[in-house]
Amino acid sequence: MHQMFLMIGAGERSGSGIPKIYSGWKWANWRVPRLHEKVEPEQTLLELSIVNLVSEETAALLHQKFGSKVERLNELERSIVITAAAEGWVDHERACQLTSLHSRDVTLALPKLVSNGFLISHGEKRDKSYTLPGVELPSPDEVFAVNPLSIQSVITDSEDMITDSGNMNTDNGDMITDKGPDRDELGRFVTNKLPYPYIDDFECLDDQLKQKLKGISEPARDKKRLSNEIMDDIVLNLCRGHFIPLSIIAQLVDRTPQNIREKQLAPLVENGKMSMAFPYAKRHKKQGYITIG
Repeated sequence: MHQMFLMIGAGERSGSGIPKIYSGWKWANWRVPRLHEKVEPEQTLLELSIVNLVSEETAALLHQKFGSKVERLNELERSIVITAAAEGWVDHERACQLTSLHSRDVTLALPKLVSNGFLISHGEKRDKSYTLPGVELPSPDEVFAVNPLSIQSVITDSEDMITDSGNMNTDNGDMITDKGPDRDELGRFVTNKLPYPYIDDFECLDDQLKQKLKGISEPARDKKRLSNEIMDDIVLNLCRGHFIPLSIIAQLVDRTPQNIREKQLAPLVENGKMSMAFPYAKRHKKQGYITIG
């Protein structure tokens, strides 16, 4: 029966749906669909946006910066430049989502756009990102230049001590400068380069906030085996209202950084429940995480 429908053009072959969705979105000039993978439950999600790929504002910006040169870019190059303009930055992973071409084509396109003056590169190697000329992305090193992070802080209470390999208030041997960072009334690091406070040193926090964070994470410290749902809730509550780096989260819940990154942080970011302080520098040691909503 299915073959009969195929012969008259009234049916589709298995697997033809996704390419047709992509071609349809391309025809409508909407942003390219994005695929997301969830670990638990195991799902692959297709995000379909009906936002125009090029808004009038973005088109005007590109023509102001580059004039008619932007019209001579090929389809992939144009998509990368448009995304950098619309989203503020683009990296190799994001650029690969814009095309059905091989990732090698993206690898070649990015430095070409840099050499031709359409993009500026930031960061190194795997953490490299790109913006339009004149757009600055505050790097973690720049944000914390006044006082390098002391994210191996000792977390103590009246009876026990939670440590990370015995390291106390050090960050790969970096020395804390005489001039400390700006902090809010709760002891969290604040800067106009980040939209929310950042917990860079647990020992600098107000006693009430310390106890609150310890209370939230106590079930994880008391019990080594908890479901991912419970651990997710603990991590989300810890990171509500401020950014926290991986190492401090791991200390609070008494888990290895790798465990927390793979089982909680990466899926929660992917599912849109958390965001990063520096999404264009995903692997940086000073990356911070905050709960959305």
